[in-house]
Amino acid sequence: MVPAAAGPDLLLKRSELSEIISATDLAETEAYTGPQKSNVKIEPWPCRSRALVGETGVLVNKPTLVGNANRGANGQAVTQMVAIFEKPGDITNQGGAMWLIEDEWRDCPDGDIFFIELDPANNQRWVPYPITTGPDRIGTTFKRDGLPRNCHHVVAHRGNVMAEVLVCGDGDNTAPANTVADRILAKVPT
Repeated sequence: MVPAAAGPDLLLKRSELSEIISATDLAETEAYTGPQKSNVKIEPWPCRSRALVGETGVLVNKPTLVGNANRGANGQAVTQMVAIFEKPGDITNQGGAMWLIEDEWRDCPDGDIFFIELDPANNQRWVPYPITTGPDRIGTTFKRDGLPRNCHHVVAHRGNVMAEVLVCGDGDNTAPANTVADRILAKVPT
């Protein structure tokens, strides 16, 4: 079991993140230690949990949270969050974090356009693609309508630790998002 105080040690360093997402000028834009309720308007509402880290799953069983958001000048972005729960079942049981996240993500239908309003002059159209699931993770890709920009959001777990990662940029970001999650979880004893 990983103690709650170990959360910051599980996060990847900015140099590691830069290497994974190929961004040489990555800068931290936000650090956090609790659930996120971003001030970004997303419609329909159920698509928030697909598009944002820390919106779902971490509100149950009150895990210890730590994370950060990072962005490069070329638009590459990576957000990493670690949630340390009291016990593994808080993540994997029915009604646990992974179950809730998948349930919320499925409320945002594959292929239906959703909108992210960053400010009144910047309203973006995004398309969610099918959710993938595996024994230790769930993932989703969503793409900017008509542009090469896409994001991959993955949530994975080991023991009492859940890693949530979002990587955005041009091209397929599935491998970089999974690599960040895997490297975080590699620090968790089995």
